[in-house]
Amino acid sequence: MCMGTCEGEIETFRRLITRLYPAGIVSIVSDTWDFWQVNNGFAAELKPEILAREGKLVFRPDSGDPVRIICGDPDAPADSPAFKGAVECLWGIFGGTTTEKGFRVLDGHVGLIYGDSITLARAEAILAGLEAKGIASNNVVFGVGSYTYQYATRDTFGFAVKSTYGEINGGGREIYKDPKTDDGVKKSARGLLKVMNVDGVYCLADRQELIDADDCSMQKVFCDGKLLIDDSIAAVRARLTNKAA
Repeated sequence: MCMGTCEGEIETFRRLITRLYPAGIVSIVSDTWDFWQVNNGFAAELKPEILAREGKLVFRPDSGDPVRIICGDPDAPADSPAFKGAVECLWGIFGGTTTEKGFRVLDGHVGLIYGDSITLARAEAILAGLEAKGIASNNVVFGVGSYTYQYATRDTFGFAVKSTYGEINGGGREIYKDPKTDDGVKKSARGLLKVMNVDGVYCLADRQELIDADDCSMQKVFCDGKLLIDDSIAAVRARLTNKAA
């Protein structure tokens, strides 16, 4: 999503649902920059293409409070997308059907998945919130992972692998995520990066130029399909142990 740029995000969505995945279920991360613009604005603009697909487009919010994102935030401005919640916004655009018990089910071309930070308590709160609004639970799919089980995540040790820069036709593009529905934790570094050793402390600088790499402490580990440094886990542990000593 990031490679398509913030300004071209709607065209990235259009390409994904019409050219790359014209049929079947496709889930798209939708909070890269502004989830409500995607879930409310882009969804309405792309409605003809979405309804023309033979399959379901599943919007994926991936930041913020899952309960409030899905069910609505009572503290948000009245009648705003955030106040209504993601499911209610999609219902307003696509409509759907009503079950025998009176619960609303979204049109089969759209749905939601929340795969981030779902605990059992949050899942129960989301289902209760949907029930209170007369919305069926099958409109939303939950991701079941570390938050539901052992609660040890990639963030436990601050470890994640993300792209920050790419080139298309020789032109560089900064790749980054800065969700408006987040508190800043998921805002990523962008562009070319440099790690510097300043008085024994490693510091990160982003949005660099290639000519600024002279004092960079990073080493090439993988390049052009080749593994350049093949460290064993024992070597990595020994290096960390020596540094901590």
